[in-house]
Amino acid sequence: MRRFAGLLLVTFALILLPVPQARAQEPDVRLTLMGQTPWNSASERTLEIKVRAQNLSDQSLTDLSVGWTLWGPVFTRTDFEDSLTADPENAVAIGGDTIVQGGTIEPGGSRVFTVRLTLESDGISATESLIYPLKIDLRTGFTSLAALRTPVIFLVRQPQTPLRVAWTFVLHEPVSFEPNGVFTSTALEQDLAQGGHLAGEIHALLAMTEDRAQTPVDLAVSPVLLADLARMRAGYAVMDAGERRVVKAGTGGAAAAAKAIADLRQIVGSPEVELSALPFAAPNLPSLSFGGLSPDLTTQLQRGRDSVETILGRAPDPALLRPPGSALDPASLDHLAARAVDLLIVDPATVPPANQPLGFAPPPTTSLRTSSGPVTALVSDPNVGAMLSSEIVTADPVRAAQAVLGELAAIWLEQPGLDRGIAVTFPDGFDPPGAFFGQLVRGVTGAPWLRKSTASAIADTFPPSSESELAETVPVTFPRTYVETIKQTRKRIESYRSMLVDKSLEPDRLDNMLLLAESAQFLVDQTTGFSFIGSAREEIGSVFGAVRPDTTQPITLTSSTGTGIPIRLTNGNKEPLRVSVRLVSPHLSGSPHSSMVLKADSTQTVNFDVQLNTTGRFPVDVEVTSPSGRVISRDTLIVRSTAYNRFALLITIGAALLALLVWTRRFVPRRTS
Repeated sequence: MRRFAGLLLVTFALILLPVPQARAQEPDVRLTLMGQTPWNSASERTLEIKVRAQNLSDQSLTDLSVGWTLWGPVFTRTDFEDSLTADPENAVAIGGDTIVQGGTIEPGGSRVFTVRLTLESDGISATESLIYPLKIDLRTGFTSLAALRTPVIFLVRQPQTPLRVAWTFVLHEPVSFEPNGVFTSTALEQDLAQGGHLAGEIHALLAMTEDRAQTPVDLAVSPVLLADLARMRAGYAVMDAGERRVVKAGTGGAAAAAKAIADLRQIVGSPEVELSALPFAAPNLPSLSFGGLSPDLTTQLQRGRDSVETILGRAPDPALLRPPGSALDPASLDHLAARAVDLLIVDPATVPPANQPLGFAPPPTTSLRTSSGPVTALVSDPNVGAMLSSEIVTADPVRAAQAVLGELAAIWLEQPGLDRGIAVTFPDGFDPPGAFFGQLVRGVTGAPWLRKSTASAIADTFPPSSESELAETVPVTFPRTYVETIKQTRKRIESYRSMLVDKSLEPDRLDNMLLLAESAQFLVDQTTGFSFIGSAREEIGSVFGAVRPDTTQPITLTSSTGTGIPIRLTNGNKEPLRVSVRLVSPHLSGSPHSSMVLKADSTQTVNFDVQLNTTGRFPVDVEVTSPSGRVISRDTLIVRSTAYNRFALLITIGAALLALLVWTRRFVPRRTS
């Protein structure tokens, strides 16, 4: 009875409170959440909220106060999500207050206000863990200038059956350097700086793995990001406002990149972290399978794993994959399954989940049919995904993180006594301000209603109970000329690889440039993609062009058999190369050839014993080929032969004798009858 009377008093007091009225031309003020107690309980009722008010107008803000209103609980996910943008329709206010604030906020200025309240209202359930919408608004006098809404999660007891959650952080940055290694923008520097999304994400993950209570988590790392960081760590050049700026190793962005790599190595060193690698250049898989580059998918997968292991010091799980952009088609799915990838982390747009009774969250796993057998897909929750893609993530990252935590609580509260699982993915291209990750990771790791898990553990605990199909898509592919140029350049690289005498990383480096050209980002920026292909072609052309025969002087032969043609061959490269030289001409019998190793920066002579088919002056093609048979150089040598052809000589002599015989018959008397 006293609880009911108290609730009436609160409601009556709220009715008597002056209702803030909006002015006709109220100043432009922005409220953002700076911090919030992630959740409360019967043993911890103090809720602390920090908000920043920014005065974006040209007027000073005076007579300030901060008001708060706590509403009754929301019982469905729909009502919860609606409460993030408007006052709940089916709930009553169960608490509120106005806190007078001294001072002013000048134009362009900001202030942080802290609100502390004790959750002891009679409207808070003593028997059920629930979510309560909270509204914070900044007022001047009786006028509300701005408001924000955030969920308050209140637990009445320790959850007996927590919601299992597999959460995957996808660390990816686009290719941000030119083929010559110069970074095209300062974007990655900003992402690594304090407040940047990448710095915030890595810092939150590091804090989680350093905590004594190790938290399972999945990390899908992009080799492109690691390549960017490795280049920066060694010192780099970057285009900044149209000017080329050089950063030395150990300073500025180079130091930040070195720290990021060191932190990532420490993070993946935790036994609770499940590590996977994106394909090397983060290509759009359907663009490869549908666009004539499907053989490169295997190389992209293996090169990506090798790169991650080399830089981070730990081998990623080859059976686990996050397709870049969650893009899949039946052909690429078959390709992955044939190469022992049996667990895919995808978005609901790729594998649409089936509708569930009462609108509950769908199960986390489903089965995909392939020609090699079924593959398990771990599908991110669509509602959480929609929340991550909303504008609030960029505009108010801490509040967005608290909203995601509230969404997870709402999913658990749908069936709190049932052992269930859910998947959450922070995808490639998701780049909120760094504050988002700190608030979210603190909330999720400490939430007693969530049992953190890895992707593979969720797949084992909740194996697929149904089969799904990929959403229909129209693959975007590279133009035919783009693809053919990649293929032809790769053949030239393989020829170069076959010529090497000593071990070299150059062929792989050049091939990596072609793989980078297959990145999904170049589907819309083919000019930059072509620059990587062109750079590889130029470098290979330079190597081949430095191997050349000397054909400037004609060769004179005086014999038709066993005759030697000397060929001077120059290798202007800094490495020895294995080549073959052959002579091609219809005036020669066969195509004489010789294999040899050309020393670096040297000129060597090789002699060919040839048999001539004719005399006189004629051209001979001198072809230098790789061991794989590709012609890398071709020049024409002029040969002049003064040798007698014995067969022709015999014919000539015979003809002369025959003519002489005919002529002498004139002097022989003829018999008369």
